[in-house]
Amino acid sequence: MRYFFILGSNPALSAAEILASAYHDPFAVTEIHKQALVFEGMEGVDTREFISRLGGTIKIGKLLTEYLDFDENEIIRLLSDSLLGRPNTGKLNFGFSVYVLESDNPARKAATIAGKLRRVGMEVKRILKEAGISSRWVRPTTGPTLTSVQVEKNGLVDDGVEFVILFKGVKMMLGVTDAVQHFEEFSEVDYGRPSRDPLQGMLPPKLARMMLNIANIQPGEKVWDPFCGSGTVVTEALRLGVLDVAGSDINPDAIKGTLDNVAWLKDRGLAPKEAQVTAFKSDAREVPREIRLGSLDAIVTEPYLGPPRNGYEPRRELENRLADLTDLYRAALLAWKPLLKPNAPVVMALPLYIVGLERIGIQTIDMVDTGFRTEHIIPPMLTERMSIQETKNRGLPYGRLDQKVWREIVRFRMK
Repeated sequence: MRYFFILGSNPALSAAEILASAYHDPFAVTEIHKQALVFEGMEGVDTREFISRLGGTIKIGKLLTEYLDFDENEIIRLLSDSLLGRPNTGKLNFGFSVYVLESDNPARKAATIAGKLRRVGMEVKRILKEAGISSRWVRPTTGPTLTSVQVEKNGLVDDGVEFVILFKGVKMMLGVTDAVQHFEEFSEVDYGRPSRDPLQGMLPPKLARMMLNIANIQPGEKVWDPFCGSGTVVTEALRLGVLDVAGSDINPDAIKGTLDNVAWLKDRGLAPKEAQVTAFKSDAREVPREIRLGSLDAIVTEPYLGPPRNGYEPRRELENRLADLTDLYRAALLAWKPLLKPNAPVVMALPLYIVGLERIGIQTIDMVDTGFRTEHIIPPMLTERMSIQETKNRGLPYGRLDQKVWREIVRFRMK
C-alpha cells in the first residue's frame, strides 16, 4: 500500500518530523517533494493515529493508482467508480484537491489544472444522480486545494470522500484522504490555555510538537525544557503521551503558568492524568538538583532569544546580542551534559535575526568546546530533492516574512 503525506507551511521540518516518527511503522519513503511525501507501507497502518502525533502534516491518505497520463475522462471514471462503490447512506459529499509535485511554479500549474477539472466535478455529480445518489461537490474556498478545515467540516473523511490528485510532469496519481490535522485541538491548546503571553513571542504548539518528534521522544522516556516559559514544550510532550516531563525557568511566574496550563490540559482530557510533571525555578546555566544525573532521554527547548527587536538595530548591535546568547547557550549545554543519557539529543530553537535579505544567527562551531555537535535533521540528499537549503548549523529555518526574528531548529548530540 502506498500513502501520501501532504506537508505544512514548512515542508522541510514537516518531512524531518515524519522521518523521525516513522520508525514506529513499516514505512519506506519512495518520493519526497516540497508539497508531499510518498511512502510505501503495509496495509492497515493507522493513519489517524499517525497524524495525531505530528505537528506539521496537513493530510495523510492512500494512493489508489500508480502514475497515469493526465486524462479528464479517466479521472471522471476513477472518481465515479470509487464513489459508486460506497454504501448509499444518504447525501454524499465529495471534493478533490490538486497538488503539483514538480514545477517551476507549482501554484500556477495547480490552478491551471484545477480549472480544467471543473467539468470533472459536474460529470461526477451527473453520474451519481443517474445512479440515484444525491451528492454535493465541495469546492475549495480559494486555490486548487481543500483545507483540512473544509475536509473536516464537510465530513469528507468519515462520511464523504476527498480525492487528492498528485501531478508530476504530465503524469498524475489519484489518492483518497484518510486523516487530516486536528486543527481545532491545536487551536484550543494555543488560544484556550489559561496562561499565555503573546508579547514574549511564544513557541507555537505545532512547532513544539515537531521539535519533540525530531528529538524522537517516546511515551516511556523523560524530557526536560530548561527554558519552559508558559510550558508549550511541556504540554505538547504530555499530549504525545510522555509520562515523565520536566520544565524549568528562571522566572517564577513562568513556572506558575506552566503548572496552570498542565492542570488545564489534564482537566480537558488532553493529557494523561497519571503523567508526572516536575516544574521548578532554575537558571539554565546551572545543574538542577531536581533532575537526576544521566536520566534525560532528550532536552527540547526554545531558549531566550534576546531582547525584542524594533527592526532598526545596527548590525553591530545584533552581532553583540548573538555573542552574548552564544555565551548563554554554551554555559547551558555544559550544565546539561551530565543530565543526559548517552547519545540523547538536544533540540533547540535558536534565533535568526533578519537584516534586509540576510539572516544572521548563532555559530554553533563556537560551542564545540561543550562536546556537542549539530547534526543533519534531515538527510542532505532529501533537502536537495526538496530544493530546500539547510542552515550553516545543519538546522532548518522557521519563520514568516513579516517576522524580524526567525527560529533556527537545530539538533545537538554529544560527540
